[in-house]
Amino acid sequence: MILRFIYFMTLCATLMSCKPTQDSVSKDLQQEININSCPDDGMCSFEILKHKTLEIKTDGIGAKYPQVQNGDKTVLKFEYKRASNPAIADDGYSEIIYAEIHPDTRSLSLNDEMLSQAKILFGRLCFCRGESGYFEAAEGSFEISEYKNKTSLQLDFDLNIPEVPQVIQQMTIVYFP
Repeated sequence: MILRFIYFMTLCATLMSCKPTQDSVSKDLQQEININSCPDDGMCSFEILKHKTLEIKTDGIGAKYPQVQNGDKTVLKFEYKRASNPAIADDGYSEIIYAEIHPDTRSLSLNDEMLSQAKILFGRLCFCRGESGYFEAAEGSFEISEYKNKTSLQLDFDLNIPEVPQVIQQMTIVYFP
């Protein structure tokens, strides 16, 4: 009886110490990501979603939205969230940029119409009448190149979304794939 109890407790301790794997950036790796030019009035984050694909959907009123699904690509997700004032209702503001790349990409250079090859999608999410939603990027540049030690990559984008005002237009991110 005591042996069963000890076995049960050992099994419970083992199961509780297991940690699920994440397809996005781990906490240790997040500390090694360098994001230049993040505005002082908010926070920026970057995620690498491996074994995923980016689908750009359209809802019933013609508005676009992203759907990340399981797949054989890598989806890059950059997000800027402006610090909100809790005294102001609907004060939330964020911008999100999605891009889909081949998992082995070490070098990439896309401009203007070619941005669609990476399915670059810009989201402006706020209580901004007529100036909120997701927009496919068709103006600007998106580049990936090896960085200094060649174990990391540098992602540079310079996007112009004429449909809406932007806080984030240019950004450089150094990350480890």
